[in-house]
Amino acid sequence: MKPLFLEELEIRTNMPLAALDKITAAGICMYSVEKCGAGRLKILVKSKESKKIFAIFRSSCYTVTRKKSAGLKYITEKLLARPGAVIGALLFLLICATGNFFVLRIDVQGSAARYADEAKKILADNCVGMYSVYDEEAAERARAAMMQLPNVVFASVEKSGCTVTVTLEESAETPVPERETSLISPCAGVVEEIAVLRGTALVSEGETVAAGQELAGGWLETQDGEKVPTFAVARASILCTGDFSYTAAEESEEQRQRALAAAYLACGGEPVSETVDILGQGEQVIYTVHLSYRVRIAVNMA
Repeated sequence: MKPLFLEELEIRTNMPLAALDKITAAGICMYSVEKCGAGRLKILVKSKESKKIFAIFRSSCYTVTRKKSAGLKYITEKLLARPGAVIGALLFLLICATGNFFVLRIDVQGSAARYADEAKKILADNCVGMYSVYDEEAAERARAAMMQLPNVVFASVEKSGCTVTVTLEESAETPVPERETSLISPCAGVVEEIAVLRGTALVSEGETVAAGQELAGGWLETQDGEKVPTFAVARASILCTGDFSYTAAEESEEQRQRALAAAYLACGGEPVSETVDILGQGEQVIYTVHLSYRVRIAVNMA
């Protein structure tokens, strides 16, 4: 096994074999010997042995030159030549060593992962939020608080590296939200389009409907005329009309545009056409927008 601290020396001589014999006779171990030219040898020896070699060939016809350091000595010399890099590396190692104390990421998993926002807020309230120093007691308090979330029957808070993982599980008996069973018109108007993928269509295109009227029913009719309950999967487009009033201090194109904007916002649909009536003058002007607009609705469709 090579020692850690080595030096590479070059020996110039007309008698290379004799030079090697002298080194061997002095009990110096050479870890590498290479002929690099006529009368030139390159050898690798322990750093502490290099002085002995210079002493052996001091008054002879041999020329010894130190070429470079090798092994750990070479690395040490390079580092000492760049103190800034050494300090930077030490700081980096320090940050890596202390970084694990901080929380840099929070993951929420489990069947009740929909409470992720609530869980992160509970952690922050207990000083276990992002970029905080992790504390076991604070994490346990946060875990106990998470157990108070609706239907949560299990909660755990664990830390690995810089990541805190919260696991929330809810009862398997948690009721699934009920589906809407039918498609209901939100306004009076004319049916432009209706598509029923499941259930029974109760109106046709071009038919006038009232607000709150059922457009698609949550049932299917068998060949025997029996109605089997289900849930509707359907969509429809209703063309509705409405009048919307807007009061202004003056009559102007700007106020007219504001009246239209207010009507568009209030109708809750897609404007199709409109007319505007203006009543009054001076300090009080009433704009009445007669608006035709399209409302698109759906039930149980992604």
